[in-house]
Amino acid sequence: MKNIIKSFFLCLSLVAAFTACQEELTTDLTAVTNIEWEGTSGGAIITYTAPQNNNLQYIRADYVNSLNEKVFNVCSIYDHRIEVSGLMDENLTYPVTLTSIDKNGAESPVAVVNVQPLRSYVNIVRDNITFSPIMGGLYVTWTNPSGAATGGKPVHVSVTYDTPLGPVTRYISSSQENVEINIRNIEPGDYKFTYTIEDSVGNKADTGDGFEFTIPEEITIPKYTEDENGYRTYIWELVSDLTTIREVYENRNAAVFDGVVDECLNAGDNSYAGTNADQYESGQLQWDTENLDLVIDMHQVVQISRVRAWQRAYWYGWDDIACQWLVDGYSVTENYYHPENLRSFKLFGSMDMQEWFLIEHCDIATNTTAGPLPVTKVYTDAEYPDRNGGYDYTGPNEESLQIGREGHLWEFKTLSPSCRYLRIRFTSNWDKSKRTVSGLSEITIYGGIVEE
Repeated sequence: MKNIIKSFFLCLSLVAAFTACQEELTTDLTAVTNIEWEGTSGGAIITYTAPQNNNLQYIRADYVNSLNEKVFNVCSIYDHRIEVSGLMDENLTYPVTLTSIDKNGAESPVAVVNVQPLRSYVNIVRDNITFSPIMGGLYVTWTNPSGAATGGKPVHVSVTYDTPLGPVTRYISSSQENVEINIRNIEPGDYKFTYTIEDSVGNKADTGDGFEFTIPEEITIPKYTEDENGYRTYIWELVSDLTTIREVYENRNAAVFDGVVDECLNAGDNSYAGTNADQYESGQLQWDTENLDLVIDMHQVVQISRVRAWQRAYWYGWDDIACQWLVDGYSVTENYYHPENLRSFKLFGSMDMQEWFLIEHCDIATNTTAGPLPVTKVYTDAEYPDRNGGYDYTGPNEESLQIGREGHLWEFKTLSPSCRYLRIRFTSNWDKSKRTVSGLSEITIYGGIVEE
């Protein structure tokens, strides 16, 4: 009997505790009012009037997205708009419940609004995405309307194709409005490609059965042949009577195609072309004119898909970063992006050296694959103790230096017209002066040979 009485009082205590919890979670908050909404691409923006209550903590919007997942967004008391997203079908309406939450976590009565999204930006990308074959890969473009504003919503595209070793999937993504991307390193041959387009929360657009392309082979256009003993016979040749860059000091015009990339590890190679203003009657470098041209006969007709170029890598004399003179014949630190180094050049092509066409204006500072360069940092005495208390120096950071070592790459949307001759015209150095020496170590072009 005593046990029964104890159980009875225990139940009463639990009921009282549960009732007390319910009382603690009650609130005098009211539901939001004056609800309006406007459809956005794949979602909606909801505006409302929040309850006038000092205990209000935030407003919560609950809804089910196109993946049938329950999700929510919240909005502070200082705003009166809340965005919902992940709604793929513009032909459907989606119910959204709005709830006021007080500082104790208690919830007000809900208000329900049905919203209808505009066409999802994922579907819009599906509508306008294009694929084109290029040498060794695919050229992909799309327009994402959400990218027109700061903080555009990212689009993720995966492209899958079969190879003898099995299927390969390549992934590309961007939150920009207008996107142009090359997918490289696809072996030449016939392929069927399939692809998916999705957003950051997993919504996917239906992309159909895919497409088929023949991918042409991309090669590095040869500059020389080499026998079993390493002896080189050069295919490329300077056209002396049209080459106007006047060599000075250790500079050699033919160094731009000798196959030797100027590196600190190869001190003494002197493998770069350049000049200075003392070689010209005006006493100034004539940037972007026929007075600063290197003209090359490739002795083969080619179409060009990409070009890579290297700056001069090291310097003779005083090292601005290390604050000391050269050691063992070369500067202690790398010379990329230093004032006298070449920043930009124009690459022209021709079939007869009479009619020239511009292939690319190659500006390292706005390099198409690397972005604005160089990214800089401040080098301190602690990093270079040989300064003996020298000044701090702002120069390229490690990322910029690595890009300089790898060479700066420009990719073309389409193949260049056929050409046999190249004209490299120096257009600026890093301080844009008309006095200091410019330097270009090596240029390599990629594409296909039309006629040998």
